[in-house]
Amino acid sequence: MAENNTPQQAVLEEVEAQAPQSMHPILEAAFKYQKQLIITVVAIITAAAIYAGINAYNTKAEVTAQANLGTILIEATGQEKIKRLEELLGMVPSSVTPAVQLELAQSCMTLGEYDKAADYWNQLVGNTDNDMQIVARLGKAKSLLLGGKTTEAFTELKDLAGIAPESFIIPVYRQLALTAELTGNTDEALNAYRTLSEKQISDKPFIDYKISQLEAK
Repeated sequence: MAENNTPQQAVLEEVEAQAPQSMHPILEAAFKYQKQLIITVVAIITAAAIYAGINAYNTKAEVTAQANLGTILIEATGQEKIKRLEELLGMVPSSVTPAVQLELAQSCMTLGEYDKAADYWNQLVGNTDNDMQIVARLGKAKSLLLGGKTTEAFTELKDLAGIAPESFIIPVYRQLALTAELTGNTDEALNAYRTLSEKQISDKPFIDYKISQLEAK
């Protein structure tokens, strides 16, 4: 005669049915030697299932957000594009946020909305790292400069020049030299041009001219 399952055995069987085959001996040992561990095992499996569900949701949300972003870039221009991107920004998962912020920053610059562009570049700085963060800071400095905030732009570039990797030396120091000149900081401009003159650049004659011009002041 078959032996009736106890409630605990029923729980174990139910858990084993949902778990990989490789986990069955672990579950049986847990039940045999410490019944209380069953609660922990069930909790772990439940948490794993919930996590898997969240990941699946996030993947779907990410794909949807990317598709919506692509649609906006194809269909919209001007202020309509900025409006739709701003609406999208509030709905996308964090993994897609930098892409939307980048498009907003560039679109605002194109339309001459430099304060908004600087704000979106700054948001992008906080959501990225490495090379993309350098690009975002350069974009922010350019927006500040175009918006007439030369002192703020100089401060940003001066700080950036101290940490920029070799691959970004030329674009950073070009902007720094120009911005330093506009703020009347001849020494900083001269130092920036001298740094550029040591690099392999196509317009070295112009850079040398700027150095001689500033040295003559």
